[in-house]
Amino acid sequence: MHCINTAELAAVVAHHGPGLLYHRSMLPTEAMTKYWTAARNRFDLWHHAIGRYRRIEESGHTIELRQWWDDHIPLLEEVLVTECLTRVYAALASGLDRECAKSEIKPIAHSVHLTHIEVRFRVLNLMVHGRGGRVDEAVRLNRLRTEVERWTDVLLGSMGAHFPEPLEYAINQRRAAAHANDARLLPAGAARDTANWLTSATMRDALMRRCSNAPALPACNRQVTEAVMLCLRPDLFDSHGMMKSLWLHRLQTGADQADRVLEEMSADDLTAGTTLGSYEAVRNPDLLRRIL
Repeated sequence: MHCINTAELAAVVAHHGPGLLYHRSMLPTEAMTKYWTAARNRFDLWHHAIGRYRRIEESGHTIELRQWWDDHIPLLEEVLVTECLTRVYAALASGLDRECAKSEIKPIAHSVHLTHIEVRFRVLNLMVHGRGGRVDEAVRLNRLRTEVERWTDVLLGSMGAHFPEPLEYAINQRRAAAHANDARLLPAGAARDTANWLTSATMRDALMRRCSNAPALPACNRQVTEAVMLCLRPDLFDSHGMMKSLWLHRLQTGADQADRVLEEMSADDLTAGTTLGSYEAVRNPDLLRRIL
């Protein structure tokens, strides 16, 4: 699996993340366990590759240094591009923990996020101070970096229109906040879905023009992607296999609540239902006096 596919998944999570928060359902334990394991495995391989560069640099073998760059340019690109999914998933985990009043998944996702930042710093250091690489390679990697940063803030901004945590994981918080304000102006429904689809397609096209064709660690990318996709529960999809929008989730919830009220009103004992019972309790003068 190419690293660009992870950015596409980040766009899906950013678009449908508010729907996950709306139901206040925690992610499965299996999902977070697999995500942690897959991310750590990929980090180990990245650190091993960069450590090999340091050993070659200390030995002073110029030819081997040049060969290292030829072999590992896709890996350096991968570190930069996959950070998009890492930040988006960490933002979603933070929002879920807040909505559910727990602290279960944010520490895991945030730890992965911090480790990814560490590897990214090592890549940026290689771009600026590394020996054996060409100037045009460093320029191309830097352009890819700025492209990824911009699109990451776009995705986090679209999430930030619904809950505040994504702005904490933005690279440029002012830019992400501006995108959040723009996203709030979009009407719910088809218009917002179309805007998100166009964002994903444009991002994919921009990244494809700046990335190598061959993936560096396709198996690791697939493992991370599969772990993230475990958060997409079956109830998030409609009968056609398409993911439901936040607007549709709210519409269905409202219909379910109306059905429940009608069912309780037609019951033999009106006080047995939770909805009407709570309503009558609020109308109780004694209760109101105690509250006020």
